[in-house]
Amino acid sequence: EIFFSSDEINKAKQIINSAIDEWYKKNRNKFKAIIFIETSSTKIDDIQFGIKHKNKNWGIKNWTNLVNSIKNQYLIIQSKHDKSEVIKDIFLSNDTNFREACAVINKCDLYLGNEGGFGHAAAALGKKAVIYFGGWISPEVIGYNFHENIYFEHTSSPCGEFKKLCSHCRDAREKITVSIFQDRIKKIL
Repeated sequence: EIFFSSDEINKAKQIINSAIDEWYKKNRNKFKAIIFIETSSTKIDDIQFGIKHKNKNWGIKNWTNLVNSIKNQYLIIQSKHDKSEVIKDIFLSNDTNFREACAVINKCDLYLGNEGGFGHAAAALGKKAVIYFGGWISPEVIGYNFHENIYFEHTSSPCGEFKKLCSHCRDAREKITVSIFQDRIKKIL
């Protein structure tokens, strides 16, 4: 479990309310659910961990294509930090620390992103999630059975490659399609 301070709860409420207000300024239809998305790691350029995080990331092009395919049905809030690759035309959660972002996840219907810290936070909060594992690490090792874990079943999986860019992980990014994510989101929302 994660317990939040009253300041963290209030910040999350402000972010959710701002996102809802922005939605209704742009859209006449009602959204089906609120999704919190994190597309990259704060460690993406870290000398020690940079390649690892690039290998386990689905890639901004894929995340953008997915978001563009569902953004008219769902209110999507993107976590933004100094290394974020921002997806246009969705609500950005600016100036939040990790705990405040987790408080926002707690108010959302679904967490969507790469395997990592927010996926574990979603699990601790008992939230639904669709999480990209690619072929880097198996969800059997670090995933949660109540989440929709998207994994690349392949003879080279899991590869765990962190020293160089991996062709196997590139194949995972190409083979795991937007429609796979769409199906998983529809399944649980």
